[in-house]
Amino acid sequence: MSAAIACTGVVRRLGGRRRRVEALSGIDLEIAEGESVAVVGRSGSGKSTLVGVLALLDRPDRGRIAVGGVPDAWALPGRGLRRLRRRVGWIPQDALSSFDPRFTAGEVVAEALPREESGRAAAGRVAELLRRVGLDPEAAGRWPATLSGGERQRVAVARALAVRPEVLIADEPTTGLDLLAQDRVLDVLSAEARGRTLVLVTHDLRVARRMANRLVVLDRGRIAADVPASIAPDEARERSPELARLIEATP
Repeated sequence: MSAAIACTGVVRRLGGRRRRVEALSGIDLEIAEGESVAVVGRSGSGKSTLVGVLALLDRPDRGRIAVGGVPDAWALPGRGLRRLRRRVGWIPQDALSSFDPRFTAGEVVAEALPREESGRAAAGRVAELLRRVGLDPEAAGRWPATLSGGERQRVAVARALAVRPEVLIADEPTTGLDLLAQDRVLDVLSAEARGRTLVLVTHDLRVARRMANRLVVLDRGRIAADVPASIAPDEARERSPELARLIEATP
């Protein structure tokens, strides 16, 4: 099976001129087409930095990102890179802050549609996408700030689907949501991940096991473990102290 997305020797440094911290230290990771991978680890381990790099939103200081057979995404000219980004659907942790405050929910989704989809076709597609994520199409006319946290997160999923992506990348998409809203968002993601590659960041091992067939554990910018999500707890504890810590922290 070929890789949908991969990174080789990725290093990413964050901070100002005087103090730079290596958030990612030589990451090698390959994710196959149709695979679901959960990136887990404690706060500050580099999870969000890694998925930002994989989504082509953040350029690494060193290393290569391959997407859909393109071996080095950042070697492409600007137009080529923009086209490649449309093969990846991005779902941020804080949906509201990622929306243009001038836009209604429908306009947020419509903004991501391909240019050839306009007018009635665009309106119909927005309505279809909102239905797919479990929202009434009438939500298109509402301001995102008037929606609940779970509804806003589902608008973010609809926006990600608007580009017809091959890969879905979600960064802590259920943070701050109550259990019912979490379940609805995860149900939508699970349904839309069928036939696609899914990369999900979560601090919750229960969510990781529900959504993914593979766990990638980060610790201080490095991969501490790369194991099947179905791994037995005793074996997981033997494989990685960081994975053992996550297991112990899961009720």
